[in-house]
Amino acid sequence: MEKGKRVETEFQLPEAIIQHIQTFLCGKEAAQTTLLSKSWYAAWLTRPNLDFDQKAFARKSDNGTQSCANRFWEFVKKTLERYEILNLQIDSLRLRIRGSSKQYICSNVNELIMKALKMGASDFKIDYRNWAFALPHEVLESENLERLSVSGCKIGGKVRCSRLKSLTLDNVHAVGNIIRDIISSCAFIENLSFTGSVVGPIFLHEFCKLKRLSLNRVNVHPSYFNDFSSRFPCLKDLAIHHCCGFKAIRISSHSLECINFTEDMVQRRVMFDVPNIRKFIFSGSSIPSLSFETTTSIWESHISIKRQGPPGPRWFLDLNKLLKELSPSKVCLSLKILAQRSLDNKGKIPSLSKPKVNHLTIYGLYSVCPALFYDLFQCCRPISISPKSYNGGKKNNDYMEFVCKRMMLQVSLHSCIAYQRLSGESDLQEVSVLFYDKSVSAWRPQLLDTSTSVGADEHRIRLRLRWKH
Repeated sequence: MEKGKRVETEFQLPEAIIQHIQTFLCGKEAAQTTLLSKSWYAAWLTRPNLDFDQKAFARKSDNGTQSCANRFWEFVKKTLERYEILNLQIDSLRLRIRGSSKQYICSNVNELIMKALKMGASDFKIDYRNWAFALPHEVLESENLERLSVSGCKIGGKVRCSRLKSLTLDNVHAVGNIIRDIISSCAFIENLSFTGSVVGPIFLHEFCKLKRLSLNRVNVHPSYFNDFSSRFPCLKDLAIHHCCGFKAIRISSHSLECINFTEDMVQRRVMFDVPNIRKFIFSGSSIPSLSFETTTSIWESHISIKRQGPPGPRWFLDLNKLLKELSPSKVCLSLKILAQRSLDNKGKIPSLSKPKVNHLTIYGLYSVCPALFYDLFQCCRPISISPKSYNGGKKNNDYMEFVCKRMMLQVSLHSCIAYQRLSGESDLQEVSVLFYDKSVSAWRPQLLDTSTSVGADEHRIRLRLRWKH
């Protein structure tokens, strides 16, 4: 398409459908659809979902941020004037601006939000990282408010938004008891997310319709986790990231299907009684102490652990314990070992039962490869492996080829002590390469010998292992 020209077609979509499509795009992308035809242009001019992002107005030639800000607010002003002249209503407002504390910026933001309220907006997403700016109290007093997401502002005032269904507070400055007032006044919330927004522990009352709950870097009262089933009977997704205020918790819920848990450095005891779990996700720099009570037969666990320094025997014992706890699930394990050397753990890790790992992704260096795989194979049995180098790119291919050929040598020379070190107890029976075939969306095997070169896109290659036992 020639730049600046619109293409007319015989078939035109109804305006409502065009505007619905445009809601799935960011403000800049939605504006670019105006080049498609006059009907797309007309639909964009009267769209009910306003999306203003100051970043989209930046230019390389700008000297500082003032020029960008001027263009941005001029565009906002003209848009609002057009909507007021045409007496148009809107459904939502998305606003993302740089955190300037200048008074005229705060005034412009306040004016924009107030006009959006008068135009009937019930969905607000305000990203303005400036605690000097206070969200207009009329927002939380609006009985029509259904969705609110606020990042980096000050919030306070009275709460009358009893129809609120979705609330996201990201590093806001909460004035007084506003968090408590919102929680107690909005019983029909379905999506609730707090990120570093609260001073002191939070208490959540009953939410009969809550489906998704996310807590990130907040102080959580231990009693909060008691009796999830009765207080949140519809809860499906739970995310707990870097939270404090508890040492051990037990989460019991018959409705939970997905749990996302993140911990760094601090190891807590977490017990889950979740009979209908479908997916468990963990990421952190320490191996968690977890226990599961579940009756479901089909669920997945995705574990990502980042280790600083060479792991010792205790670390591998903890990993073995975790994998045993997750053994009823389909386990995908990702390990990032940041170490220049390895420890000699041979003979220090006791004989263990080795749970199956469906897929292992491991990041490491050539220097730690043999000892690392030896120790890993003492505590688990990976079915497939994606070895990766920290350097990425071609280094990933070289690293995978190095690992694969060392394993192949182990299979063919299992009596050689030097190569037994790689696979532990010489139980490795076969190594093959799997290439992902996009044409059929499936992994295809290819036998490999020590003279074969891997040489392909590392994101489409993995090693498949077959064990004797």
